[in-house]
Amino acid sequence: MSWLPPVDVAEYVDHFELFVDLPGVDPASVELVLDEGVLTLKGERATAVDEGSEADVRVWRAERGRGRFVRRFVLPDAVDAEQVHAKTEHGVLKVSIPKRAQAVPQRIKIAA
Repeated sequence: MSWLPPVDVAEYVDHFELFVDLPGVDPASVELVLDEGVLTLKGERATAVDEGSEADVRVWRAERGRGRFVRRFVLPDAVDAEQVHAKTEHGVLKVSIPKRAQAVPQRIKIAA
């Protein structure tokens, strides 16, 4: 069984943020790679039930997704790939992707 963790993507004036729900996933087992404008997120969530042998356990209901996952996001050229950082808190991976300085809109004063 495979699954796709839900992701929220937000754009701010100076950066992007991704919020990925990864409950039950060890952050050390998650791979996050930004290459040529594509952010790739890979990992795996194992089953919570210790399956043992089939004679040892009978699963009555299995609704939570498990297995390997891959999510890819194409980012605009405006991102600063050198300054991307990620952290997890309470099962949510937060990825902050700053925009390059020249990509941030600047208000220009008009002289009278």
